[in-house]
Amino acid sequence: MSARIAKSNPAMKLILLFTASLSWAFQQQAVPPKYQYRDPVTSDLLLCDQCPPGTAVKRHCTADSPTECQACPERHFAENWHWGDTCQYCTSVCKERQLVKQQCNSTGDQLCECAPGFHLVVEFCITHSTCPPGYGVTALGTPVSDTACERCPAGHFSGGESATEACQRQRNCSDLGLKTLRWGTSTSNSLCGTPDKTATLECSQQHTLCHTDVTLCEEAVFQSLSPLQLSSVPLERLLESLPGQRVDHKSLERLKKTCSPQQQVLQLLRLWREQNKDQDKMYALIQDMNHCERKVSRCNSLKNLTLADLLKVTNSLPGIKVQQEDVQAVVSTCLPRQYILQLLHLWKTANHDLDLAKGLSHSLRVLRSQGAARYLVKGLKKISRIIGTTSMHKMYEKMFVSMLHDELCFKAHKPLNE
Repeated sequence: MSARIAKSNPAMKLILLFTASLSWAFQQQAVPPKYQYRDPVTSDLLLCDQCPPGTAVKRHCTADSPTECQACPERHFAENWHWGDTCQYCTSVCKERQLVKQQCNSTGDQLCECAPGFHLVVEFCITHSTCPPGYGVTALGTPVSDTACERCPAGHFSGGESATEACQRQRNCSDLGLKTLRWGTSTSNSLCGTPDKTATLECSQQHTLCHTDVTLCEEAVFQSLSPLQLSSVPLERLLESLPGQRVDHKSLERLKKTCSPQQQVLQLLRLWREQNKDQDKMYALIQDMNHCERKVSRCNSLKNLTLADLLKVTNSLPGIKVQQEDVQAVVSTCLPRQYILQLLHLWKTANHDLDLAKGLSHSLRVLRSQGAARYLVKGLKKISRIIGTTSMHKMYEKMFVSMLHDELCFKAHKPLNE
């Protein structure tokens, strides 16, 4: 009957053939693979069933009984059908810079993969590459692949090395109601402003430039020197007393023309630090500063702040408040990872006599009382702890103490000489 139906209906014939092939496949899968075994009693050559994954042979088959299998013991595994009487031992530890991806079980060994920030090359985990300035990240690195970079297209830029950040769109000065003072490049953003204010940009409006060399650690260390009253010392005298390579006099004269006395010292120390970043004698000072900055840069919870978050921080800080239009300028001209840094820099510029660490502590108390978002409080707390515990300012103080002592001695003896 079925044969007559198949002949008269081609579709039914195909269905019957498909069903038959599936049945054959299931039958093949159900039949375990075999292995040859010679019975030690009868010397007969037998064809025994292998043991399935997760088990091992407990007793070989005989003419009257099948193979007997037993489960692999703890911390052992058998990945395939086999005829061995033992299982393989699980890998106990992962290699350097690797983490456990999957725990060992009875049918598979422990699987390891490179830790975050690393990818596998042959048998070693290598740090993800960073994209150089002018290039942005198009694909983040994974445990098995490196960072993918691409040159920034027209109208976009990348100002520093990064393994995570894509190219950013250059700001449109016209949209901000400003003039373009300098067109952006693949490595820098467009500079906006008005021609008659360019002289004050470096010191009083640094947020419009978003300098990457303005860091919280520098603010904390250099501003902690305020009790030494370095601003009372002539800038030329301070320049001569600094060790290492000196800052050129052109830069010095420019600072004297554009910055206030308090800002002159801060800017001079920044220029000096940049000038001596590769000097062996300055290694401890520079490296400690870099270490502090790396800690601050890892505060991921502060990299996605909104304008509302920044205004909350602004209102929670003591002293003179940063104007709302300046906070909006930070959001419109800076990268998100620079928001909190630039905001605190503006606050410190307006409150040079206030301590940054104490200001952050006050801010945290206010934000907690207002029930601010946990990520905001947590991020500021981490920065406050980093800034509050740094001991770098002691090294800077030590560097200036002898110079200031000489200066005071000179002033004390001057009337006698007269």
